[in-house]
Amino acid sequence: MTEPIKILHVLSRMTRGGAELRTLEIFRHLDRRRFHSHVCALSGRAGELDDEVRSLGGEVHLIRRGLIGFSARFRRFLREHRFDVVHTHVLNYAGFIMRLAAQSGVPIRVALFHSTHDGKASGFARRIYRRLMRSWIDRYATSIQAVSRSAMQSVWGPHWRSDPRCQVIYDGLEPSPFEAETDGEAVRREFGLPGDVPLCVHVGRMARPKNHLRLISIFAEVSKRRPDAALLLVGRGGNEIERDVRRRIDESGIADRVVFCGQRSDVPRLIRAADVLLLPSLWEGLPGVVLEACAAGTPVLASDLPSVREIADQLPHVQYLPLETDDAHWAAAVRELLEEQPSREERRETGRSFKSSAFTIDHCVRRHCRIWQGTAPAASVSPLPLEAAEKVVGHVSNVPRWRHWA
Repeated sequence: MTEPIKILHVLSRMTRGGAELRTLEIFRHLDRRRFHSHVCALSGRAGELDDEVRSLGGEVHLIRRGLIGFSARFRRFLREHRFDVVHTHVLNYAGFIMRLAAQSGVPIRVALFHSTHDGKASGFARRIYRRLMRSWIDRYATSIQAVSRSAMQSVWGPHWRSDPRCQVIYDGLEPSPFEAETDGEAVRREFGLPGDVPLCVHVGRMARPKNHLRLISIFAEVSKRRPDAALLLVGRGGNEIERDVRRRIDESGIADRVVFCGQRSDVPRLIRAADVLLLPSLWEGLPGVVLEACAAGTPVLASDLPSVREIADQLPHVQYLPLETDDAHWAAAVRELLEEQPSREERRETGRSFKSSAFTIDHCVRRHCRIWQGTAPAASVSPLPLEAAEKVVGHVSNVPRWRHWA
């Protein structure tokens, strides 16, 4: 019997973040007879998803980067395990990992971009670091992937289509958890809310890209128009951002209408119970929670981001506004969505549309497997020269604009 292909996924830590959850979703749908999944956590710290990785037949390795001797230890680790594929889920640092993997003889080296940028200030040292890392990705990666066209264009530049190594593979979602009938009134009562309250939901960890303070400002305006509306905040907090959010809620006088749910394992149920998903993010590679709302048939109002437009271009009930638009305009849009709810059949139709889209887990897994098996054409492409890599650093401003909420 042929030995399974050994794949090492390189992340910071297996926590409940978007990249980690989407990677775990892939693990669930892999044929374990053909693929053996490993995870390397570069933080050197255990994560709450480690046990689930192991339950799916995978292995977790904690190797902290940045310590003296990391390069030698990581190369030795790669050679001892004789991986067939190294697949990175870190943005710029992927360049260093690609270099070490090439030096260690790993034949297939994949750099996957989950975000449009790293969120770091563009000082001189950071710009030099990005150029070096991206030149190493360009030189050593056999496959360059992104979870959306906008992520690829932002990170790799406008000429990515001319490099056959570059592919957009949308994150895949298993729709079945979002199809189950949900007792919306029971969900509301669980959080101490009236059973018929209009319900908005936001799903995302308390981190800068998720723009929680703006979210609260928008919902404060919503409350002026719909005093009976409530907001569920779902996601890990316990940091300075949460403290600032609680302060803003108290100042706005809406503490009785905002519920902190924390980290939850029943996100599909909460999204399906909600009337609107509200997502004023600063940036997103591909917002998985928007895909989840589409699978559930829940209307979405999100920031006017290129990746959101990519989803809206293929799936119904996704609307968006520029972040520059004032809170009153956002609130008016939310109120309209609350008052013009899709019927149960319309929600089901949205779910059916999702199943035939490019965002399903089956579609995602098939494309990744082709690359890991070496059957995708990108695996044998020669790298571009260093000069080409240096030209693609930075963001692209001429992204095409598609459907817009009005």
